[in-house]
Amino acid sequence: MPVPRGSRFAGLPVFEVDAPDGTRRHVIGLRLTGVADPGGATHRVRQGEAADLIARAALGDELLWWRVLDANPLRYPLDLAPGDVLALPARGEATRADRSRSF
Repeated sequence: MPVPRGSRFAGLPVFEVDAPDGTRRHVIGLRLTGVADPGGATHRVRQGEAADLIARAALGDELLWWRVLDANPLRYPLDLAPGDVLALPARGEATRADRSRSF
């Protein structure tokens, strides 16, 4: 089961496990620590801000909220509080649009 390079699961181990129904399935191991290479920038959380709003401002897309949280070890999205300082990930493959065309 290949994982695309731009996926949030890229670089994580894939395990084959026995499912409750007896079949074998592939599962992706969880990242329990932050991303090793945050972009160096930080953001101080303001009142009313959530991970998606921070991702829109920092990465240009609110759907990349998971990248903000992956750059911060063991952060639950609802635990963000005003004054918290978050490491921001560098813009990477997941933030670049591929506008190439092939027919």
